[in-house]
Amino acid sequence: MVGVIDIGNTSTAMGCYVRQRVSRVVSTTSDGSNSESVLEWLEMVKPGRVVMASVVPRVQVHWKQLLKTAGVSEVLWVDHGCELGVGIDYPKPEEIGADRLANAAAVAHWFGLPAVVCDFGTALTFDVVTRNRGYVGGVICPGLPLMFDYLAEKTALLPALEPIRSKAAIGRSTEQAMRIGAERGYRGMVREVLDEIKAELGVQRLSVCATGGHAAWVLKEAGIEMRLEKYLTLLGLGRIADLNAS
Repeated sequence: MVGVIDIGNTSTAMGCYVRQRVSRVVSTTSDGSNSESVLEWLEMVKPGRVVMASVVPRVQVHWKQLLKTAGVSEVLWVDHGCELGVGIDYPKPEEIGADRLANAAAVAHWFGLPAVVCDFGTALTFDVVTRNRGYVGGVICPGLPLMFDYLAEKTALLPALEPIRSKAAIGRSTEQAMRIGAERGYRGMVREVLDEIKAELGVQRLSVCATGGHAAWVLKEAGIEMRLEKYLTLLGLGRIADLNAS
C-alpha cells in the first residue's frame, strides 16, 4: 500500500493507493495546523512508502518532519524528473506543478489521449496531454474561491460569499448577481477555453476529465461533456508510485 498525499494551496488530500484504486481519503489543512490528525492517519494506514505532490514549498519542511516522526522512510516528492508514463514537451518543465504532473499521469493511463484535465481548486487549471508529445502545457484561471474573495476584497460594497446556485439569469440583489456571475461566467469560461484548446490541437474528439473540490458544483446541469473523477490527482500519484518503484 502506498500513501498518496496532495498538498494544495488551501487543503491537503491524503489517501491509500492499492491495485490502481484510491481509498481511505481524508482532507486536512496544508499549513500544518492539524498535525495530530495527520500523524493519527499515518499511524492508522501505515503506508510502506509515500508519494507527495506539493504546490506550497514553504510547508514542505513541516511535512517532511511529520513523515519522519511517523516512521515513513521512503518518500517520493513528485517533479518533472519522475517517470510519468507520458512525455513532457514544455520549455521549462521545472515550473510545472506536481499536482498537474500527477493529473497528466492519471489521464494518460486511464482516460486516453489527447486529453485535458480541468482541476477546479483554488485556481482553475487546464492541462493538455497529447498522444505524441505528452504534456504540452495548459491554462491557469482564478478559481471560484479567488473570484469571490477578490470581489469582496477589492470593492467597498460587495460581500464575501460562498458559491450557492441560482436559477435566475438576472440578479435581484447584490448577492444573487454575484452568484449568477460566478456560476454562468465560470461555465462560459470553461466552454471557451476547451473550444480554443480543441481548435489549436486540430482534433475532433478530446477526452476531458474534471477534478477538484468545486468541479461538481460548476458542472452540475452545465451540459459540458466531461468525466468527473474526484480523486484524479491521488490516482496520478499512485500511477507515479507504480512507475517509480525502487
